[in-house]
Amino acid sequence: MITITTPINKEQFKAYYALRYQVLREPGGHPRGTEKDDYEPISDHFMAVDDSGQVVGVAKLHEKSPGVGHLSHLAVAPDHQRKGIGRMLLKAVEQRAGEKGYKTLGAMSRVTATAYFEKFGFRITEMPSLHLGIVHLVWMEKSV
Repeated sequence: MITITTPINKEQFKAYYALRYQVLREPGGHPRGTEKDDYEPISDHFMAVDDSGQVVGVAKLHEKSPGVGHLSHLAVAPDHQRKGIGRMLLKAVEQRAGEKGYKTLGAMSRVTATAYFEKFGFRITEMPSLHLGIVHLVWMEKSV
């Protein structure tokens, strides 16, 4: 069984960031540290944990602007993909966004992942841009 929780101690955050690096940055050859950004301290962090306590998915939410939540760093361990974990994380983030009073939830998505986000009601609202010099991203939004 998978549980969505929030990392609260150093060990949990270490596993949380390790998965973000493994899934989102390491494949592109980016150095450690690029899995974090300046919004970490003011963000809500979510992690999917399996029965053995292993972190198998992560996501982050922070306020982009008044009334707009920014979902970022959504990642699921490769051997746990296509099992509904991303959907569970998105649902948890969307619920928290509503609790915080956000009217819109947005995500900067890789162009290759837009179909995934569209399944959950997100729509592209900005044209593609380059991130870290190689990844094409688009801003997607949905009403909360």
